Amino acid sequence: MVGYSVIYPDGHTIRGEANLPTTPGPGLALLKRVVLPYLGEGEPMEHVSVLYNGRRADMFVAEMGHMALTTRPPMPPNPVATSIYRAAWMAHHPGDNPSDLPEIAGPAVLFDKIVWT
Repeated sequence: MVGYSVIYPDGHTIRGEANLPTTPGPGLALLKRVVLPYLGEGEPMEHVSVLYNGRRADMFVAEMGHMALTTRPPMPPNPVATSIYRAAWMAHHPGDNPSDLPEIAGPAVLFDKIVWT
């Protein structure tokens, strides 16, 4: 079992577990079955490599969360997920300005470890 956290734009988080194979990785279809119920069925998802609790982990977000789609308005910004994403980037690019980096919008699914191989 692999633990994950769903981080919502309003800051609340729920925990879950998924039965994902580790070798080989779970594959896109299985990851979508875990992630899309939180992002929205049919929502294009994007993988984001992050550093969380001192180690690399995988986070999945709505690829077009900031955009209005025919099925929904723009999703609200997610400050917690944005700070996790930006911290990982800044660890490798300390000279960059974090406010120049994109924001995450909508829910984010943060796995406790690397699941995307």
